[in-house]
Amino acid sequence: MYKISTNFRCRNMSCIKKILMIMKLTTLVLFAAILHVSAASLAQKVTLKRNHIPIKEVFREIEKQTGYNILWQTGQFNPAAYINVNFNGASLEQVMRQCLPAREFDFVIRDQTIAIVSRNNAKLLDKITSYFKRIDVRAKVTDKDGRPLSGATISVKHGEKVVTADLQGNFTLINVDADELVSISYIGFQSREFKASALSVLPVVILQENQTSLNEIAVVSTGYQTLKKSQLTGAYSTINRDTYLQTVPVNGNIVANMEGRLPGLILNLNQSRNSWADPNNTSPFTIRGVSTFQAIKKPLIVLNGYPTEIDIESINPYDIESITILKDAASAAIYGVRASNGVVVINTKKGTAGKPVLHFTTALTLKPKPDYNKLNLLKGKDYIDFEKASALNDIVNQGLSKEYIDQVNGTYTPVFSITDDLYNNKITAAEAEQAYNELAAYDNTEDYKKIFLQNQLLQTYNFNVGGGNAGANYFFGLNQQDNRGSEKFSDFNKTNINFRGAFDLSKRISLDIQTVYTNSNSNQVATPDYMAFRPYQHFLDVNGNALPSYFAPMNYNFFGFGDSYGTISSAGNQENIAMGLYDEMYYPYKEMFESSNKSRSDLYRAQGNLKVNILSGLNLEVGGVYERQIDKMVSIASENAYETRIMLNYFAKMDPVTGNPIFGIPQGGVNKTQDNSLTSYTLRAQLTYNKLLKDKHDVSFLAGAERRQMGNSGKLSTQFGYNGNTLSIKPVDLALLGNFNYYPDFIGNIVSGVGGYVGDQTQFSQYFNETSIEDRFLSYYVNGAYTYNQKYTVTGSLRIDQSNLFGMDAKFRYTPLWSTGLSWNLRHEDFMKNLNWLDELKLRTAAGYNGNIKKGSGPFNLLQSSINSYVPNPVVGYAVLAPRNNALRWEKTFNFNAGVDFSIMGSRVSGAFDYYIKRGEDIFSQIASDPTLGFNNLLTNNASVENKGIDLSISTLNVQRGSFFWRTQLTGSFNSSKVLKVKNTYSGFFNFTRAGGAENIEGHPMNSVLALDYAGLDANGQPQVRDQNGNLVVLSFSPQVDVPLSALKFVGVNDPKYALGFNNQFGFGDFSLSVLMMYYGGNVALIQPPSIFDQRPVNGAQNFWKNQGDEKTTNIPGFGGAYGTPGYIDTRAGYQYGMQFVRKMDYIAVRDVTLTYNLKNKLARALGLQQTKLIFQVQNPYKYVFSGNDIDPETLNYVSGQRGLPVVPAYTFSLSTSF
Repeated sequence: MYKISTNFRCRNMSCIKKILMIMKLTTLVLFAAILHVSAASLAQKVTLKRNHIPIKEVFREIEKQTGYNILWQTGQFNPAAYINVNFNGASLEQVMRQCLPAREFDFVIRDQTIAIVSRNNAKLLDKITSYFKRIDVRAKVTDKDGRPLSGATISVKHGEKVVTADLQGNFTLINVDADELVSISYIGFQSREFKASALSVLPVVILQENQTSLNEIAVVSTGYQTLKKSQLTGAYSTINRDTYLQTVPVNGNIVANMEGRLPGLILNLNQSRNSWADPNNTSPFTIRGVSTFQAIKKPLIVLNGYPTEIDIESINPYDIESITILKDAASAAIYGVRASNGVVVINTKKGTAGKPVLHFTTALTLKPKPDYNKLNLLKGKDYIDFEKASALNDIVNQGLSKEYIDQVNGTYTPVFSITDDLYNNKITAAEAEQAYNELAAYDNTEDYKKIFLQNQLLQTYNFNVGGGNAGANYFFGLNQQDNRGSEKFSDFNKTNINFRGAFDLSKRISLDIQTVYTNSNSNQVATPDYMAFRPYQHFLDVNGNALPSYFAPMNYNFFGFGDSYGTISSAGNQENIAMGLYDEMYYPYKEMFESSNKSRSDLYRAQGNLKVNILSGLNLEVGGVYERQIDKMVSIASENAYETRIMLNYFAKMDPVTGNPIFGIPQGGVNKTQDNSLTSYTLRAQLTYNKLLKDKHDVSFLAGAERRQMGNSGKLSTQFGYNGNTLSIKPVDLALLGNFNYYPDFIGNIVSGVGGYVGDQTQFSQYFNETSIEDRFLSYYVNGAYTYNQKYTVTGSLRIDQSNLFGMDAKFRYTPLWSTGLSWNLRHEDFMKNLNWLDELKLRTAAGYNGNIKKGSGPFNLLQSSINSYVPNPVVGYAVLAPRNNALRWEKTFNFNAGVDFSIMGSRVSGAFDYYIKRGEDIFSQIASDPTLGFNNLLTNNASVENKGIDLSISTLNVQRGSFFWRTQLTGSFNSSKVLKVKNTYSGFFNFTRAGGAENIEGHPMNSVLALDYAGLDANGQPQVRDQNGNLVVLSFSPQVDVPLSALKFVGVNDPKYALGFNNQFGFGDFSLSVLMMYYGGNVALIQPPSIFDQRPVNGAQNFWKNQGDEKTTNIPGFGGAYGTPGYIDTRAGYQYGMQFVRKMDYIAVRDVTLTYNLKNKLARALGLQQTKLIFQVQNPYKYVFSGNDIDPETLNYVSGQRGLPVVPAYTFSLSTSF
């Protein structure tokens, strides 16, 4: 054993450190274990002149002058020997060499310590030398843009020490040899090697992307498992967090950030294109078209491995790590009957080992008020002239007059009043013209915006923190959104809290858990529709008091009493008030303070997954997810609200003695509460096997079972006589509300359109209702992939689903859904290895089936209860909404896909190309039923529809010089559909020309647009169309005049057939700029024509037919005869559904422009801030519509053809930082 001695005394605490270091040097084993390396010797100066002095005295003097300690091995070195010394500013090295016999001893200088070792003990010398050559290495790993590469692997090449970079990319290697090679690697990037000594003085290590490596090693999550890209044969697209957050997610809009970045996905925020058939079965986006008529049309959302029923917008966009869409059977068939419309797999962030890292982001977005001038409506004198002609037609052809309207307690506009007075010679033409001009001089657009609207302001605050160690990690996220709505007194806020943790319970058992809570609240008031008012309508008088409208609210059906007819006359209203009834005038401004809608939603999600490593590569996974969403909407109408006043008057009975009203409904407000809840859970157990055998056979296998249950319940209740101050209510006569035979005593004084039997205007279910639905699924599945020598891959999957929705007939109970696929990686073939410019070339093809379901039909009668008031004693009865059908079965969707992935020129150009066929079979569709069964129609599996298309994506690095770069991504989605088979009955041109595709026609695409062959006006100013034989016909409902289906012309489809995303990123120094442009095209729409029958017609309506001969200069019909005869309202369909109003909806939009500045100044570093970014973003700054910018295809109502307000730009300022 060696003994180390010193010749100095311990005078202070610093001696302890020296003693500890001496102890470390006492054994060779400890020498070998210490891993701190360096080899620097400091040239300290020594001055000493003495003769015959012991060496130990020289060492003491060296300590005094330099502070260095001298160590030696007892028994091998004699410190008492005498020497002569004469040093004058000599270095330590010179002094030590003169003190020691050169042939016998050597020394090492490091860290203020000098170790003396005999040259005869080389092993000890090496150990000591090694000890003094060990150092600590601290550095940071980033990509070329300065983004930290969290999780990068740092390893000592000839040792076992391996560490990973933390969330900020920082790492530390303790006690490594200065001469050792250190390797730094990260998936998708080129690895680099450094000497430890060089790395210790390099604060930042920059890794360059290696697209070839990324393509071969990158993993893709399918939800059930994570596979290497090389093992996939199906069609998928994925984006990571950096790509997703190139655009600031305004108001948490996840879907908008997916647009243009995932080929195959087409944004569909305009729900009017597909809401005609089922307004509750819509999605803001589609994947490769829609292959069903009435079944589920929404893509399946998978969150962290489990399907979710919650709205995708409830997910915190800043927590998202990656988004993958699965587009064909090979990638999505494992989801069975839920995968027909594609699957969106969303993975959220996890914690990583390292010290806690906090991220904070805030964003402020401003959206200005919309421009109503873009609606292209008639205004000013043109509108007055139009309404004059309409009023004159009512007076001359319909026999209407002010006196008659007053008698029936109706109302009329100022234009009608002036026209009637002029017609009856009560005023002169000059007086009438002056009155018309006064009305034309005022336009209420700016007042409407000032009184009812406000600039929309959206604020977002996001905070998250993550960290952990080798055995456990955590991630916590908090997101707050506050939205001041575009309408006065409206707002929306949402809070999202997310926790995710991963724990290694042992070497073989790990647990992953996640909990999410989301709370959202919204407030809305009764903002009137701009289109409901004449342009000269005033809302306030000169003193700021609310003025009544000429007409009741359009489509105001809050309690079933709304209409689009005139309100009560002023005289009749005053008479009602005198009798004790309520004021029946509609005051738009007052309504904002009398009616409100408040909603609250609480969402809870808990998920857990236990993973047990049984053998190398073989794992058992058991887990599940529980979701519960509780929604409450409270609609309160005060006693003074318009609909409450109308309802109270309507149900009032006349006192036979006094004649005064006795109110059948309690006086006070009305409080309607709608409670909805959604509960779902999924339980799953599966075995997974992933192993690379003999470096050639890459095997991945999955087998499991899953149970899933979903339940929806809803309850509507109404309180009458509600007082919001005292929170009191009053009892109501429920029999009165449900009495279909009720007829009001004051019918003559009630607003027009509300008169008649209650059964004509309202139903009991509008006040009280309750629903409950439960769906259950049991599934078994297997999935496998095998790759040989990184070249050839074969995949397959099989899934069997069972459900309570189908299966009464045994032959339809088990429907296997399967897929199979092949791929060939040509880049690894020997004959391709010399093509240095080729990084990747992979061919793949796949085929298989997935499925779809329709809720609301199956092996049971779907019933709705209601009170039957037609019998003397009202009883509860049931209506059959959907009859029982034991033969119903799953819809099946066959998918075929062929694609190629490529990368060339060092990944400067890369992309993918896919061709697909997607054919829906056994599609649900209504057929005519035997009327003796009691039903006119029956839902059966009788239809088939096919989608074909191409997906493409191309990424290029166009320029990279110094700190400047320019990158481009192009995505394309091309889809066309065709109805292969359907059984439907032609029911008239109206149902088949209705925009939005009311009926699907065999041989035509889905959502086809058919139009009449318009042939202009006849001599009476009425629209003519050509029938199937070319004959001219004036269509009419009364009497009915129709044309067969063969007379209709196919003019296109509502849904875009093409979508292109063109995304460019530019970077220079600390600045970067991103510009996303979108092109949508290939679709058409029947737009609203200029028409005299619209309350707010578009420009051109003033040029309608007035006299014979006008048909030569105009195509706009004029007024005809009396109502109900051919030539009046009934004939306008022949005009408004004519081919001349078909417009192409192709457009190009600059979707967003984002400028980012990476703040790297001294102040940010001094404050400990990292990755600090300042962002300015503009969304939707410009749009070009090929058929004319007077229409916005994104807001057009595809059912009515009515123009919508154009999408307004959004201006966002954002700050993000880490610390």
